[in-house]
Amino acid sequence: MYEELLPSIQEREAWLKAFGRQTYRDAFRSYTERFGPLYMEAARNCGDPADLAQKLLDGLERGWRAQRFWRRGVVRAEEKQMVVVYLSPMLLGLEEPACQSLAQALMEQWAARWPGDRYTMAPYDQIQAGFRNAIMGIELRR
Repeated sequence: MYEELLPSIQEREAWLKAFGRQTYRDAFRSYTERFGPLYMEAARNCGDPADLAQKLLDGLERGWRAQRFWRRGVVRAEEKQMVVVYLSPMLLGLEEPACQSLAQALMEQWAARWPGDRYTMAPYDQIQAGFRNAIMGIELRR
């Protein structure tokens, strides 16, 4: 089942290009429509979300090792960005409670595997608000 989920992270080029102030809302909606049902089904059927998280990270790592050595770091960074700006916010927003547990397990297991490369999660609304509240990379305080 997890093999069907890997494209949500590994098919990153178009999604990352659409991660912009004007385009993220529509891209996130399309991403959620495409991958949300797959993740809800997987989360319902996986038993332990930590097991599914481990399988996803194993799949990502295999994909990185398959890259030419000079591309591995770039691919890993881009896939991490996919997890941060698309996958985690989507999982946090889905109605299936196991999806939130999966998001948490992914973040924790990523940190355990690569302690120097941790990430944090934010819901979609907070990421979208970051676009509205920033000018030239400087966050505006309310």
